[in-house]
Amino acid sequence: MGDIMASKLFDNLNLQQAEAVRIVSGPVMAVAGAGSGKTRVLTNRVAYLIDEVGIPANRILAITFTNRAAEEMKSRVFKLIQLPLKGIWISTFHAMGAKILRNDIHHLGYENNFQIIDDDDTVIITKNILKELNYDPKQYNPKALSNLVEAAKADPIVLEIQTQPFKKVLGEVFEEYQAFLKKNNLVDFQDLLVLILKLFREFPEVLKKYQNWFEYILVDEFQDTNDLQYDIVHLLAQKHKNLFIVGDEDQSIYAFRGANIQNIRKFMRDFPDFHKIILNQNYRSKKTILDAANAVIKHNRNRIPKDLFSELGQGEKIIHYKAESDDEEAYYVYNRIKQFSKSGINYRDMAVLYRNNAMSRKFEDVLLKYNIPYKVIGNISFYKRKEIKDIISYLRLIVNRGDDYAFARVYNEPKRGIGQTSFEKISEYAKDHQMKIMECIEQGVEFLVGKSTAAKLQEFKTMIDQLYENIENVNLLVTYENLLTNSGYIGALQKEAATGDKMLEAERRIENIQEFKSIILEKIKEIDLSKNYDILVNILNELALRAEAEDLLENDEYVSLMTMHSAKGLEFKVVFLTCFEQTLFPSSQSLLERNDIEEERRLFYVGLTRAKEHVYITNSKARFMYGHYQSNPDSEFLGEIEEDLIDHQGIMKRQHAFSGMPSRESRSVNEPAVMPSYTPTRNQFAIGDKVKHITFGEGIVVMIDKDKATIAFKAEYGIKVLMKDHPSIQKV
Repeated sequence: MGDIMASKLFDNLNLQQAEAVRIVSGPVMAVAGAGSGKTRVLTNRVAYLIDEVGIPANRILAITFTNRAAEEMKSRVFKLIQLPLKGIWISTFHAMGAKILRNDIHHLGYENNFQIIDDDDTVIITKNILKELNYDPKQYNPKALSNLVEAAKADPIVLEIQTQPFKKVLGEVFEEYQAFLKKNNLVDFQDLLVLILKLFREFPEVLKKYQNWFEYILVDEFQDTNDLQYDIVHLLAQKHKNLFIVGDEDQSIYAFRGANIQNIRKFMRDFPDFHKIILNQNYRSKKTILDAANAVIKHNRNRIPKDLFSELGQGEKIIHYKAESDDEEAYYVYNRIKQFSKSGINYRDMAVLYRNNAMSRKFEDVLLKYNIPYKVIGNISFYKRKEIKDIISYLRLIVNRGDDYAFARVYNEPKRGIGQTSFEKISEYAKDHQMKIMECIEQGVEFLVGKSTAAKLQEFKTMIDQLYENIENVNLLVTYENLLTNSGYIGALQKEAATGDKMLEAERRIENIQEFKSIILEKIKEIDLSKNYDILVNILNELALRAEAEDLLENDEYVSLMTMHSAKGLEFKVVFLTCFEQTLFPSSQSLLERNDIEEERRLFYVGLTRAKEHVYITNSKARFMYGHYQSNPDSEFLGEIEEDLIDHQGIMKRQHAFSGMPSRESRSVNEPAVMPSYTPTRNQFAIGDKVKHITFGEGIVVMIDKDKATIAFKAEYGIKVLMKDHPSIQKV
């Protein structure tokens, strides 16, 4: 059986992949280029460790970056070995953190039934804290503060580098926020990493337990790890040192999320006896596409050298189409999509990629106009819709009636006659007396809010109590149905649906709530626990950790529109890389720093390597964006693709067609030079200079290109490209 199994594991692996699977002991770094089959290597390695080496499944920790990737890995491993994977840890960093904290957070003074809050919750809590501290949320943006609090948890220096008076505000908000979370037994996503490190560093016996437990650790997408994640992995791997990382510096594109490309270098420093394997055979793209990607990425410094290659054939040249306008660019993309569809390529095999979401509108308009099915990837997650967050808050209250944050969301949802003022009075009283709001209601709050409101609050508490008390007596689905009915939530929506005023919205929300029931049923089947309370705790934990926009059905027939960041990990037969103009891609913010330009180049590399067969790069001479017209030079990245790999069309084709005309230097001495129709000045401008135009008024120089200046005037006129030596422009 073992020999048969081993043969199955190595059937479809090349020599480098097989080597990565077979190395059992010590640190290993697999440098996995785009489309090189890294998922196959990871899953086959896990299967090999379990089935061939005999490592117990529960002694293996495999970390991925999305829940979808974790589920796919579990499924693939099971298909390979046909054995139960009981106890195996295949999860995201945050899910791993939640699991460890669920077992050991009591060491830090929390209760083990803590609840996880999402980013929207953190902003609301921050806003409430600002109000309690008598700061105006309009003056101090709650979302910005929330982001800084998150950063300060990872690195306290964030609190120190601010300037007054903001430093004082951030310090106070940080302390109150941390205290609020601990008091209400809540953790945010950053805590799932920060508290793990705190636990490991302050309680060596806890660290030792997990170091002993995890004999083998595998980490996918290592280039996307942040400093906290690296430190966690580094600590866990210290005993056995059987750390297997898969990464590619050339695909590190998440610096804005805190990813540290230097973590691969840290691994090389901290595990000097590591074994390096280069996975550079690409199983996705034609050779032309890979040659272009290799040529582009070589312009980045300090990278581990590798050239992707493919045995899938040469393929067609990359098409660069330059349009006169952004409208023409969008119509060109539409026409190519239509032609590919007629040739038999499915819509789902085509993608339109851009640098940021604001660039999608023109393409959406044209595709919608001509009935081409499309989907903009990255819409609001199912789990962030209001009705779902309301129901989750109700379920959180059943699990933990001391969850004041969940209480605050649903005490008057649906309307039950409990006003904001009454809630604030009880909340303030609870805070002053170190009590939970439910405890206050139990003792009686008539003296605070009056007899009528106190009775309504008691009725609400009784409803939650009864759901909790009966949780083990009925099926969890019955508990859910009772919650919808007894809370009045479903009744209120049904009433709205019957009135006609908000009928469509109410019907959609009812459908979502019903869909949530099917999710509970699925989770009940998956979770191997006997008590309904424990199952519900696990369901809430998993829901809090779900990644956004990962539930798209593979058989849905639509063209995908998305940012290049969103396209990471995906593949399409046809890829359109759009809006390739300087200041758009690379973005204007990145032009100031070499490191930022290199990250933009890696993003281009990722976009290129999404394509299997056809790549189209488009841009325009002028575009209407952000409320005004702008004209930008071609992206510098276009010039990094070797000319024999690219076919220029549109305006560029016409320019190339006339390239045989004599240059200024080769003209006959008798041929008159074209002279400007104005008397040129000796204007010398620099980026940032303030200028005044005789017609457009005052503006700022944003770009200089040889004899032209790009100037941003007031909104009425927008951005103009003008001859910099024209007498109509004066420096202010």
